[in-house]
Amino acid sequence: MPVGNGFGVLVHLDRCIGCRACQVACKEWNGLPAEPLRFVDVWPVEGEGLTSPPDLNANTWKLVRFVETKMKYTSGFEDPYVQPFPYNCLHCVDPPCARACPAGAIEVTEEGAVVINPDACVGCGLCEAACPFHIPRRNEETGKYAKCTFCVDRLQAGMEPACVAACPTGVFEFGDFDEIVAKARRLKEQGMEVYGIDLPDYVGGATRWIYVISKEKAQVLKKTLPEKPVVKEGEYREALQSLTKYGGTATVLALTALGLVSWRAYRMKEKKAGGGEQ
Repeated sequence: MPVGNGFGVLVHLDRCIGCRACQVACKEWNGLPAEPLRFVDVWPVEGEGLTSPPDLNANTWKLVRFVETKMKYTSGFEDPYVQPFPYNCLHCVDPPCARACPAGAIEVTEEGAVVINPDACVGCGLCEAACPFHIPRRNEETGKYAKCTFCVDRLQAGMEPACVAACPTGVFEFGDFDEIVAKARRLKEQGMEVYGIDLPDYVGGATRWIYVISKEKAQVLKKTLPEKPVVKEGEYREALQSLTKYGGTATVLALTALGLVSWRAYRMKEKKAGGGEQ
């Protein structure tokens, strides 16, 4: 059952050994298909590296990125370093993707999970455009968008998210959101680098997945996550925030129609491919 202000996770990056148990557990619990191995560098994706698949997608909701960075010591000396970085939807306290969705397909549950309802999704892509972390991804077969659900089905059954339960080194500390935030603040006061609190109002001021890492390795946060998670004013932000408030029925119907056209195109392509095999 939900506790207080919902749930949160404190991600202790210093404990991560890059075993990918969390990535596999996410696939297994959610019934997501495996993908061919393709090892790449991360952010930007280029060359050879340890990350596979290259990025999040509609069938990969959690990904362990291996980020090439530098460890900075107080003496000023720098060491090349590869930091494993488990990554998924951060579940914003006030998610812009949900505000942007004209079809009401994105729900924020009592547990704090930000969940896309595939039956209601029209494939318009406004959730992806509104997300400063570039999380929702389009399924090329269905035209629908998908992402991490915070294992809301497990939360509602009194269980931890699958990735949290699978981690052998205690990277993920799951609990009441207010307590997780309080612990993150204490760690920050103790000299740790923290990401996920004191963020812009665009994401509600915080995310429910909060990262913490030692100062020596703090460059990985700057390399992987936006310093200010906000979509540019002149492009999307105000339009997306006001869409569901002022767009009215006509806007929703128009975007729904666009989504249905996109969905029909995928279905026709699928039908044609199926007919060719017979």
